[in-house]
Amino acid sequence: MQKIIINGRFLAARLTGSQRYSRELVMGLDNISSPDEFEIAIPPETVNVPDYKNIKVTSVGKLHNRAWEHISFPIYVKKKGAISLNLCNTAPLISPGIVVIHDMRIKARPHDLTKKFLLWYRLLFANEMKRARAIITVSEFSKREIMKYYHIAPPPERITVIPNAWQHYLRIPYSDDALSKYNLESGKFFFSISSIEPNKNLNWLAQAAKKYPDEIFAVAGGINKNVYGNGLNFEYPNNMKLIGYVSDSEAKTLMRECKGFIFPTFYEGFGIPPLEALSAGAKRVLVSDTEIMHEVYGDSVEYINPYEPILPDPVQTTAADLVLKKYSWEKSAAMLYDLLRKL
Repeated sequence: MQKIIINGRFLAARLTGSQRYSRELVMGLDNISSPDEFEIAIPPETVNVPDYKNIKVTSVGKLHNRAWEHISFPIYVKKKGAISLNLCNTAPLISPGIVVIHDMRIKARPHDLTKKFLLWYRLLFANEMKRARAIITVSEFSKREIMKYYHIAPPPERITVIPNAWQHYLRIPYSDDALSKYNLESGKFFFSISSIEPNKNLNWLAQAAKKYPDEIFAVAGGINKNVYGNGLNFEYPNNMKLIGYVSDSEAKTLMRECKGFIFPTFYEGFGIPPLEALSAGAKRVLVSDTEIMHEVYGDSVEYINPYEPILPDPVQTTAADLVLKKYSWEKSAAMLYDLLRKL
């Protein structure tokens, strides 16, 4: 197999869904690969590098961030006669190698994004579609979206679906004091984790809180109250509690103890939080009635209209284990390993 060098820029980035995917798949590759079969190149600003037992870690160059990704990293890959593996949407312009594209938000919801962001990512994605050795994405929905929006896209057989999973939550303990810390009572609040990104649809939660004044809606995430209330042009009522950043342990506990976990997103490539909530033991999981949510979650969750803030009456759902068994980081890492060997 030709040498594969992993783009390790994600190790220096804030942990979001795509970074979680990257970290878990690389850990999975490390568990099933032979020593030095893979290498991960990291920019000099990287700290807290995982202790891989088989994957070689190399700090490359003196540049940082995007400059590192588009200059230092591809020069190093070419010098080694290798192929790059890029797990977080972006890849070197001069040699994109193998690329994971997580979603098509730049095409499906351009109004959510700044012009500068759109121009840059449209350039990157168009280049990747034309020149990448292979494209990977996280769901059949995202694969269809890629084919729909890029007429220059590679044929379907060159786009491989390798999904997200949830087993990282098994490593997270429950918190003993999460409820008291945020002044919440078990079974008496709805819970959501979100950001101020428009596609996350925070306004649904605000409007639902107004419509159901006797319910408590706790929303975790890096939400600035001033930006939230003014920048997005809506207000939140007193029964909507913006509790800010919570630890993974606290989030897992609030998922288990809440009356229902709500995920009112407009658009996702996969959507990991409801999987985490199901694995944590949430009593109810309510997600948007969208194509991707049905693909991933089937009958294991309840569905809400993301455009109408109505809490449905509880309905019978299938056991969480049925959907949780479908997805694992171990399976996804094995799929990635097989693909890399074929290439």
